Amino acid sequence: MAYEKDGVEYPSVTMITGMINKPMLLVWSANCAVDYISDHLEAVRDIFDVHRGEEVLKDARTAYKTVSKYACDSGTQCHKAIEAYIGGKPYEEILETEEAINGFAAFKDWEKMNHVEWLESEVQIVSERIGYAGRFDAIAKVNGHRYLIDFKTSKGIYDEMKWQLCAYRQAYNESPDCTEPIENLAILHLDKFTAEPTFKPIIKNLERMTELFNSLVHVYYLMKNRRLKNNPFVKQAKGECVSIF
Repeated sequence: MAYEKDGVEYPSVTMITGMINKPMLLVWSANCAVDYISDHLEAVRDIFDVHRGEEVLKDARTAYKTVSKYACDSGTQCHKAIEAYIGGKPYEEILETEEAINGFAAFKDWEKMNHVEWLESEVQIVSERIGYAGRFDAIAKVNGHRYLIDFKTSKGIYDEMKWQLCAYRQAYNESPDCTEPIENLAILHLDKFTAEPTFKPIIKNLERMTELFNSLVHVYYLMKNRRLKNNPFVKQAKGECVSIF
């Protein structure tokens, strides 16, 4: 997803980090196929109607797509419900799946266990200096400390999530509208199966991870011609300027 500001399109933070190879996705997709076949073993073992087994094997190839869509839908519901809750709006009807309900329950439990003051929600950022944009979930004071927080409903916390937060902080702090720079970063992981929250501050190697992300942006523009309206970094990557940085 691209973001637009003043007629210029920028790649999103998640588009940038999405370039990184994720080997665990191969394991996950294989497990989805195995789970699908296990759930339909009766059809696979049907010696009288082999077409049933063939159909199961065919559907198993794309089982990961169904699982992924359901997970995305549940994660989106959870995020939208939290956004509505922070904004003082009704949120109950947003939560439709069991996983979304569990994720939101984890959020509420975490909030009850801490002193939380919500300051900003769904904050859009643009780095005109580096050439990317995005949106993070919230800024809040947690037990007296001001944090940039991103909510995650994935199975775990991965390195690229930390790079994302560093990118958000960099763009937020360099904005001309920024009156109080962000120093503290944290991921609030909301387990959709156990309904348990994990608040993980990101403390070490922030500058290194920020530089790593900036290098990924550079690679993103150099890899191939990007169709981003009025984006000066696209022209620079094509050789019209010596360097992006």
